[in-house]
Amino acid sequence: MVRRLLLFFFILFQLQHTLFASDENVIIKIDSLLKLSHSYRTNVEIESAIEVAYEALNLSTDINYSKGKLKAFLNLARILFYQGSYKKSLEYLSFAENEKASSESVASLFEISRIRGQIFTYLKLERQSIREFQKCLDIAKQIEPRQRYNALSMSYENLYVVYDMLGQTDSAYYYLKKNRELLESVDEETVYYNKINLYTSIGNWHAKEGELELAHDYFSKALNLSEKHQFPYLSRTYLYIGDMEASRDKPDSALFYYNKALKNLDVTKIKGEYSLVYQSIADLYANFGLTDSANVYLQKQNVIEKELSQAKANSVEKALEVFLNEERKIQEKKQKKSTTIFLISLVSFLVLAIIIGRSARKKFIEKRNRLKDELDESIKEINEKEQEARLLEKKINESFLEVIELAKSSDPSFLKRFKEVYSEETDEILKEHPNLTNSEFILCALMFLNFSTKEIAAYSFVEHRSVQTKKNRLRKKLNLPAGSDIQNYLYTLTNNEN
Repeated sequence: MVRRLLLFFFILFQLQHTLFASDENVIIKIDSLLKLSHSYRTNVEIESAIEVAYEALNLSTDINYSKGKLKAFLNLARILFYQGSYKKSLEYLSFAENEKASSESVASLFEISRIRGQIFTYLKLERQSIREFQKCLDIAKQIEPRQRYNALSMSYENLYVVYDMLGQTDSAYYYLKKNRELLESVDEETVYYNKINLYTSIGNWHAKEGELELAHDYFSKALNLSEKHQFPYLSRTYLYIGDMEASRDKPDSALFYYNKALKNLDVTKIKGEYSLVYQSIADLYANFGLTDSANVYLQKQNVIEKELSQAKANSVEKALEVFLNEERKIQEKKQKKSTTIFLISLVSFLVLAIIIGRSARKKFIEKRNRLKDELDESIKEINEKEQEARLLEKKINESFLEVIELAKSSDPSFLKRFKEVYSEETDEILKEHPNLTNSEFILCALMFLNFSTKEIAAYSFVEHRSVQTKKNRLRKKLNLPAGSDIQNYLYTLTNNEN
């Protein structure tokens, strides 16, 4: 009997050892696959990167390897974002955030917020994107020193991009300067790709300011550094150089760089940048009266825009869900804090009641109950306000999206709906400028909604120069100085905080 028991325990031990060793081998394979997926993504072999990441995810799921699932989700989220699959990318980020291993990895939490912020930027949810990038700055301070500089630099770069899109030049320049100060203090080998993006951004900044020699110097730095380190992503650099050459009346050179940007995008598959390059090429041809050529690229742009618009429309609901979950977490923390304060107060009153004695017990209980009722009422009020805020957020976003879609499709009902959704802003503008025509007010509305000159031209089916001419006429009618920003004036006029 004893021999049988010993034999049973020996077999059980061997079985456990075999299973444990088997899991260890699978984990080694998963980690190798994840490194391979990262390598494929770095070398812009997108299909291979996705295939290997999914294999790693399936193996990690089979043995419930949380760290493997986390890294696979993040790899897939990055790749899908570059391809314009924003909704799916947000879903994988949520999966990553809910993995147990994420709470143990500060770098992963940083990456989740960074990719979310970039997606929110593409969806034109600028406030939410700024919030995510500010969160990135806080998380970056907790990352180990070797990775901290990269994290801080990427956060500064992303904040610069968002504020530049919003036309808030002071804030944009602040983060551009912060990034430059940081990277100039760090060894190039550690942050060369951050420096390439920085030099590209600084070059574009000087180009827009008309400082073309400085712009050329920084673009050259970006290209030399990318060649030195074989950096694959250069479409943004080529696009900005093309824009600079176009402003210098060098169409052949501009077209050369635009085509280099397109070739780079064919490799990197970053769908969101195709539209910008097609628009710049169309503008270049239009400026020289080559309408047929311009129309070819406008049609290409429309195809991409339709795909991206559908992807964005499908993603906004998911983005808002993520945002509301964040708000809910904040409210839960506030409620927990209120409950903790209540419990501390309750214990204090109990101790006080014991000290005072039975004579004060009745008064104490009455006061405790009153405080509890007040706290319950406060919690109830907080919950009601939270619910109202959610409904209001949903209503505002639905109305905003409706107005945006009407504008993009040049729907005749756009003006009427804009006045309904933004009634107070409309009253303020017309109160100050009652002589605006409908077409002039529509132009004001489009700028108020943060549409760029290129977007207004595309959706109005007119040339870029025509929109610029209309803006100049509108600026005179609004009695604004030449070169002043009409959009900022409208925001100031309506006390808008966008």
